[in-house]
Amino acid sequence: MLLRRVRWALASGLALSLIAVAAGAADAPPVRKAPVLVPSFDWNGFYTGGHVGYGWGQKDWRDTFGLNASSTPNGFLAGGQVGYNYQLGQYVLGIEADGSWSGIKGGTTALGAAIDNNVDWTSTVTGRAGMAFDRWLVYGKGGVAFAGDRFSTNRYTPGTTEVTDTRVGWTVGAGVEYAFAPAWSAKLEYNYMDFGTKAVSFAPATSTDIDQQVHAVKFGINYKFGGPLMARY
Repeated sequence: MLLRRVRWALASGLALSLIAVAAGAADAPPVRKAPVLVPSFDWNGFYTGGHVGYGWGQKDWRDTFGLNASSTPNGFLAGGQVGYNYQLGQYVLGIEADGSWSGIKGGTTALGAAIDNNVDWTSTVTGRAGMAFDRWLVYGKGGVAFAGDRFSTNRYTPGTTEVTDTRVGWTVGAGVEYAFAPAWSAKLEYNYMDFGTKAVSFAPATSTDIDQQVHAVKFGINYKFGGPLMARY
């Protein structure tokens, strides 16, 4: 009989203790989890890099003697770039200068004359504006374009005459860039360069109007100087 009473007392005490603990837990303030840091790529700073790509163009030749010919030169290109980005929240503004060695060339025959076009190099100085999505950057660009050209023909002289020229025009483009490492990013972009029409003389008392546009697709790698990451809650 005594043993039964002791067991009942212990069971009653245990039950009351469990009820008290449950009530205390219900009244306790909720436990807050520690904030999780989400890494966000910082596009601020200077960068430099290199690129390879492919270019093609349209060259139209016209003169007062009835010449009206077009050719579509094309070829590979490679070069480098340098620039600076300034990030304002999700927006990224910048400036970039690049230069490419070019193998863009091609020609045609018109009115019994050979016409050859070579773009030896191109260069652009552009402003960039884009939006960052963490490690992704989508941007547009526009500015000034330069091209080193070589034109040759046998239309005006017994032999072939070659003329070199530096053209100045304008460019627009767009691209996407991805930061695949703390200071490294890869980009793919398209550039359109328009150099308008310019008169070229291959012989005395001759003038040939050459109109020129160049398209280029470039794949590049950039290295950014400065701190690569910032913390965001």
